[in-house]
Amino acid sequence: MSQAGRVARFIIAFLAVTAGPAAAKSISISITPRVELQNDAVVAHVGVKNGGDEAAQSVGAVLFFKDQQVRGEIHPELAPQQAMETTLSIPAPGLQTGRWPYRIAIDYTDANQYPFQALHAGILTIGTPPLAKVAIPSVNAPALSSTGTLRVHLKNLAGVSRNVTVSGAAPEGIEITTPPAEVALGLWGEADVNHSLVNRTALAGSRYPVFVAAEYDDAGVHQSVVMQGIVEIVAPQNFWEEYQRVLIGGAVALVVLWMALVARGAMRRTA
Repeated sequence: MSQAGRVARFIIAFLAVTAGPAAAKSISISITPRVELQNDAVVAHVGVKNGGDEAAQSVGAVLFFKDQQVRGEIHPELAPQQAMETTLSIPAPGLQTGRWPYRIAIDYTDANQYPFQALHAGILTIGTPPLAKVAIPSVNAPALSSTGTLRVHLKNLAGVSRNVTVSGAAPEGIEITTPPAEVALGLWGEADVNHSLVNRTALAGSRYPVFVAAEYDDAGVHQSVVMQGIVEIVAPQNFWEEYQRVLIGGAVALVVLWMALVARGAMRRTA
C-alpha cells in the first residue's frame, strides 16, 4: 500500500493506493476552501472531492486557527468522483487587521480502515494590510525514514529589524516535534530555522506536503506568509545501507594510512 500527495495552487490532493489482485484502486482527496471573517468568527466553507476510483471512509474536516480547532461531522463514505461540502466556524473576537494563517485537514480512511489526512494551509486577510515584508524562499527536507530535519530559509525584505515566529505543520503520520521558533531578523537579514521531523505512521513511497508559517507584528498589523515543502517517505535502511559511504570512506582511509606506514618503514630500512 502506498500514499502520494499532490498540490496544485490551493488544492491539496492525497492519493492512497491499495494493491489488489487486479488494477490498483486509489483515493484522491482535494480541498477547495473559502475562509472569511463573519460576526467575529472565522468561517470556512470547505469543498471536498474524491477524484479517485475507491470510496473514502469516515470523511471529516477539521479547521485550525491560532490555538483553536473545530471538527465537522463525519460523512460515512465519499464515493469516487463525488464531492461534499461542510462549514466550520471558530470564534475570533477582536481580530486585528492583517494576514492570519489557517489550516484545514480532511481525515479519512481507506477500505482497510488505515487512516490518512489531506492538509491545506492558507492565509485569511482582514482589512487592507500592506504587503508582508518577510519571505520564505525555501522549505527543504531530505527523504524521511524515521527522523529528519525540515530546513526553512527566511529573508527580511525591508530595512527594519523584525522578530518573527516560525512554525511548521504536517499531516498526521508525520510529527514536527520542535515548537515554533522565535527568530530575530536584522534589516535586510536572512536566517535558517530547523524543525525536527518524526515519521509516525507515514507509508514508504508517499510524498507528504508540509507547511511553514512565518508571523510578525508591524505597527498594529499582523503579517503572515505561508510556504509549502514536500517530504518523501522512504523505507528504513539497514546498517550497511545507511552507513556504507562512511564505512567505505573509513576503510579507504585506513588502507591509505597502512600503505603510508609500510612505505615509511621501508624507507627507514633502506636509509
